[in-house]
Amino acid sequence: MEPFTKQTQGTHQIYPSDKGLSYTITGKDGKREGFIKYDSVESVYVESISRQSRFTFVWLAMLVVLIFIAMAALDGFLMKMIALSVFTLMGSFLLFDHYSQEIQPCLVIQSNGFSAKFPLEKDLADYELRDLMGTVLEYIDTHNSINTSTIRVFIPR
Repeated sequence: MEPFTKQTQGTHQIYPSDKGLSYTITGKDGKREGFIKYDSVESVYVESISRQSRFTFVWLAMLVVLIFIAMAALDGFLMKMIALSVFTLMGSFLLFDHYSQEIQPCLVIQSNGFSAKFPLEKDLADYELRDLMGTVLEYIDTHNSINTSTIRVFIPR
């Protein structure tokens, strides 16, 4: 079976069949495979994953408070400089980690309270995202037309 979409990353693939979508997700936590029936698909949408800045700044504020506590509690110039260096490195890494991660679009297929996220290529144009969603929805709608007992309407988000 040929993968359904070429826009997903190499570790995430979607394979169409007559009854549903088979998928393979390979990540840091191992390999997951599954199957989603066409008639159980509730929604298909593209979302961008980004980190919340407020949590980073809350952690930085707590780090500043911790630095003041350490400076007041520690005796000796050398101990204070070591603690200040360690805390500065911690804060620098926190900021680097937050700002070095790019916003990445994901194709999300939601079915019966379960959602499968497929990371997409980072440099996809808007028309490529619309074409991908249109193709997936068209494929699902084509195979759902056989089952006329349920009327389904897909609304883009």
